[in-house]
Amino acid sequence: MVITPVLVEFKRLLLDVASGSGLQLTEVETDLVQTNHLLNEAVAKLSSSFLDLHKAVASQQTTVAMILAQESKATPLQIDALKQQQQQIDMHVNSAVTGLQFQDMTSQLIERTLKRVLGLRDVLGLLSASSWNVVPETDLAQMHAMLQNINQTMEERLVDLENGLWKAVRQTHMSSGDIDLF
Repeated sequence: MVITPVLVEFKRLLLDVASGSGLQLTEVETDLVQTNHLLNEAVAKLSSSFLDLHKAVASQQTTVAMILAQESKATPLQIDALKQQQQQIDMHVNSAVTGLQFQDMTSQLIERTLKRVLGLRDVLGLLSASSWNVVPETDLAQMHAMLQNINQTMEERLVDLENGLWKAVRQTHMSSGDIDLF
């Protein structure tokens, strides 16, 4: 009775579970750190943009009130001030919209993280379900074949999981103008 092939397959199974799970959990950690970073930047940028927008609208309202109080035509200086204030409002609105685009990226990162966790749970569930087939009456040849089958299935599922997920978001700073979503 030679049990070396069984032990080799069992050791390989444990190593595959450990390394495959470890790599997936490392990716989860990376995604969550990046998600947290993007959320913090998005919230700060949106807050700043909306405060700036509020200031620009208030300034524009003051100019309009001054024009109305004079009951005369607007001077060229006042018209220029209104145009500049409108440009500031447009800039702040565009900045706020950019912040909202990063919220979309963050949502995609969270969704991908959840898929990774669910996929990993599926892989570990396969291992758990397969362990019920090992009974004391199982001979070494059956155990060896069963472990090879479990190893192959787990490797396929881990590869499918990795291939089914997008790679990391390239956009990591809110100040950058281009957005590369996966």
